[in-house]
Amino acid sequence: MDLKRRLLPIAIALGMVAVLFVSWTPNWESPTWLRSEKPYVAFHFELQDNAEKSVQNLAFDISNRLEVRHEWHRVEDNNAEWQVNLAFQNQQNAIQIDATVRRQEKIVDHIVVRGESAVANELADRIVALLSSRIEKAHKNAD
Repeated sequence: MDLKRRLLPIAIALGMVAVLFVSWTPNWESPTWLRSEKPYVAFHFELQDNAEKSVQNLAFDISNRLEVRHEWHRVEDNNAEWQVNLAFQNQQNAIQIDATVRRQEKIVDHIVVRGESAVANELADRIVALLSSRIEKAHKNAD
């Protein structure tokens, strides 16, 4: 009787560990074994062949900002549920960024941000914020 009383808390603890293990294991049917509610997104950047250095730097800045975002997993095209194409155009003193958001090849949203070259940092902030909010909202509504 004394041995059963000593082993009961250990058995309960092992049972709880087993339940936690099962709840935290990956999705066994998934090829990547990741369990995540975050969207899997692929980004493509389209620059004109004769793009100025400031536009190239802006594209690089946006790419870095998108890389460090915690709202999604940045993946290659074949693993992506969401694809974002960013096209940069430079006209005289202005920069225009066209972002097309697709979910499984179907266009979900199109975002256009434009402004003067002098405020390129603000353009980068704005496009990243818009992409974050739109993809998050669409991903939550899609499930």
